[in-house]
Amino acid sequence: MQDAAKGMEYVAVVDFGGQYAHLIANRVRNLGTFCKVCAPEDFDGKAEGLRGVILSGGPRSVGEGDVEAMKGRLAGLEVPVLGICFGHQLLAAVYGGKLGKGEKRQYGDTLLEVEEGARLFKGTPRRQHVWMSHGDHVAELPAGFRVAARAADCAVAAYEDAEKELYGVQFHPEVVHTRCGLSLLRNFIGRCGVRTPWEKEGIRERVVARTREAAGDETLFLLVSGGVDSLVTLQVCIEAVGADRVRSLHVDTGLMRKGESDDILRFLAETGFRNIEVERAEGVFLQALKGVADPEQKRAIIGRLFVEVLRARLRGMGLGDGWRLVQGTIYPDTIESGGTKQSAKIKTHHNRVPEIQRMIEQGLVVEPLKELYKDEVRELGRELGLPRALLERHPFPGPGLGIRFLCHDPEGAEREGTAYGAAGLDLPELGEASAALLAGQPAEAARVANLRGRILPVRSVGVQGDERTYRHPLAVWRKGGTGEWPLWEVAKALGNRWVNEDARINRVVATADDLDAEGLEIRPTSVSKEGLDRLREVDAVLSAALRDDPDVWQAPVIALPMFGADGRQAYVLRAVCSRDAMTADAFALGWERLAELSAAVRRIDGAGVLFYDLTTKPPATIEWE
Repeated sequence: MQDAAKGMEYVAVVDFGGQYAHLIANRVRNLGTFCKVCAPEDFDGKAEGLRGVILSGGPRSVGEGDVEAMKGRLAGLEVPVLGICFGHQLLAAVYGGKLGKGEKRQYGDTLLEVEEGARLFKGTPRRQHVWMSHGDHVAELPAGFRVAARAADCAVAAYEDAEKELYGVQFHPEVVHTRCGLSLLRNFIGRCGVRTPWEKEGIRERVVARTREAAGDETLFLLVSGGVDSLVTLQVCIEAVGADRVRSLHVDTGLMRKGESDDILRFLAETGFRNIEVERAEGVFLQALKGVADPEQKRAIIGRLFVEVLRARLRGMGLGDGWRLVQGTIYPDTIESGGTKQSAKIKTHHNRVPEIQRMIEQGLVVEPLKELYKDEVRELGRELGLPRALLERHPFPGPGLGIRFLCHDPEGAEREGTAYGAAGLDLPELGEASAALLAGQPAEAARVANLRGRILPVRSVGVQGDERTYRHPLAVWRKGGTGEWPLWEVAKALGNRWVNEDARINRVVATADDLDAEGLEIRPTSVSKEGLDRLREVDAVLSAALRDDPDVWQAPVIALPMFGADGRQAYVLRAVCSRDAMTADAFALGWERLAELSAAVRRIDGAGVLFYDLTTKPPATIEWE
C-alpha cells in the first residue's frame, strides 16, 4: 500500500490505542482519500503531503503528559484537525479547555442536537443518533471554540473553531451505528482539500499477493474451525500457492455447535479440497477445562491445546521446518487482544495466546486477513467465489462453546469479592424509580413500574471507554411474570441508562419468566460434556429460529452457571445487528417472540430460564467471555 501511495496527499490518524483507530483509516480510504495510521510519537506535522489529522480515541483519561506532548506536535500545524472521543478531549485540552470526570457515563446509542451552521454536520439532520463510549468529557471550551452539538448528558458532544479548522466529536463517526458518521467524515475530508484521489485497492489481489509473499516456498498449514474467517483464509491460501501446498487440520474439540464438524468436512469434500485431516480431541480439551472458571484462563488453555495438537500432527507428517501456520485472524481479534501499541486488552483471542505469539515472533505465522473487518472478509469471500450460504453463516469463535459456557468457582468468587450470594442482589425499586423518568408517558410509566431487577452473581466481559470491564448483568422481569412490557425501544433506552449509571453492571438482560418464582441460584459449574450437549441443543433451537432473519448478524447462546429450584439451567440469547464486529446493536426480538423462544427452550430436557441480552456494543462485547 505504501508504494502505491507514494506521492499521495493524505490524512493521518494518530492512534492513542482506541478500538477504532484502524477503522477510522479504513473509512477515510473508502471515501477516496489516502490515510496513514501512526503512533503519537511518530506523528510529523511537517510531513510532505499531510493535509489533515484525526486524533483517535483511547482507553484512558487525558493526562498532562499527553497535553504537553501534543502541544509540541501540533505547534504550527496548518491543516484541519479532528478529535474523536479521547482525541476530542485531548484537542480541547491542548488549546486551553478544561476536562471533567463524568458523573454519568455514556455508551451506545445517543440522540444528538446539532447547532445551526456547524460545519462538520453540513447536510445532516439537526437531530441524529450517534454511538457514544466515554466517561470523561469536555467541561469548558477553549477561547474561540463553540459548541457544535449537544446530547442530554453531554453538553459538548461536538465543537469547532472555524478559524483554526479544529473540530472535535465525543462520539464515534467511524462506526456504522452512527447513522450520519460517513457524512461527517466526508465533510472533514472536504475541509482538508486533498488533491490526489485515492482509489481503493481490490481486496482479493492485495490479500492473495501478500499471502504468496509471506508463504515463500513453504507449505501452508491451516487450522480450519469452520467459521467464515477460516474458510475464506483457506481459499486465499489455495489461490496464493495452489492446493498442493496447502494442508489443513480440523480439530473437533468437543466445543463445536451441533453437527458442526461433519458440516465442515462435507463442505470441503464438495469443493474438492482433499488435503484436510481431522483430529478428534474432545477428551483432551474437556479434561483440560475441567474446574476452570476464569474466561481468560479458558481461552489460554484452548489456544495452547490447539498448538499442541498442531505440532503433534506436523511431526507425524514429516514436514520438518518447511511450513508456516496460517490463521484466520481479523482486525477486531487483534485490537481486542491489545495488539496495538497503546490499546487495552479486552479479551485474549485464541490466536493471540503466548504460544502463538512466540511463533509470530519466529516468523512462522501467516495471517492473510489480519487487517480486514468481518464485512471485508465476506466481500473477499464473494470475490473468491465461496457460496453465499457459507459466507452468511453466523460467526463462531475459535474457542467455540468453551467461551459460551460460563462457569462458577465459589472459592474464586469469594476471593475476588464478586459473590452476591445464591440469588444475587435484588433491586426492587428499579421499576418505580425508572417510571419516574417517564412522567409525560403515563401508560409507559405504568408498564415500567411493573419491572423488577436483580444483579446476577455472574460476570461477563465488556468494553467501556475502550477499556475492558468484567462486570455483572442486570436482569429485569415483570412482577409475577405478568402485566404488559414497556415498548421495546423504551426498555432498551432504560437499559442503556441503567448501565451508564450503575458501575457494577455492563449489560442488561430481560426474561419472560418470573425470577421470584424460579428460585434461580448460582452453583459450582465447569465445562462438561453433559452441559455442552444441552447447550448445543438450546443453541440449535434458537439458531434455527433466527437463522433466516437478515437483520441478525450473530446470535450467540450462553449457558449460565445458574439453576432454578427444579434443577433446570439458565441461558442467554445474544442476538445482535452488526457489520464489522466493532459495534453492535441488540436485535429487536420483541416480547412475544421472547416468550415463544423461552417456551421452546423449556421443552429441552434440563433447560430452564431464557434471558435476552438488550445491550449494545459498547458497553458489552458481543460474546460474553
